[in-house]
Amino acid sequence: MTNPLSSETMTNEEAIKFIINEYDFDAKSVVLARMFAMEDIIEYDVEEWVKMPVSAGLAEFVEHCRHANEMVIPKYTNRVSYNSIEMEASLQDITSKMEEVMLAMQVYADIQEKIREKFAETKITS
Repeated sequence: MTNPLSSETMTNEEAIKFIINEYDFDAKSVVLARMFAMEDIIEYDVEEWVKMPVSAGLAEFVEHCRHANEMVIPKYTNRVSYNSIEMEASLQDITSKMEEVMLAMQVYADIQEKIREKFAETKITS
């Protein structure tokens, strides 16, 4: 098998193939992290993306959470009455969604770190 990162510099396509191959999991957090990482690579180009601080990419996740909360929380708070079991279930649902985003942030940071390492390797060997 050929190394998809063996060219002089890593291309966007090679970086995206690397992400798809290395992060081939169906967990929601991984899918979300892959999506954001691939979008960022396309938007900024891999050469610029690896130079960016991880915190710059993580800001997207905060916006994603805000948007999701704006859609989800009214669904739970617009009800006239809640019993304690319904309220607990609603809070657990929101908590679960927030945990997925936090896990996705960790995976995104890992993806960027691995791509940064691979990018540096291609620069050294060229």
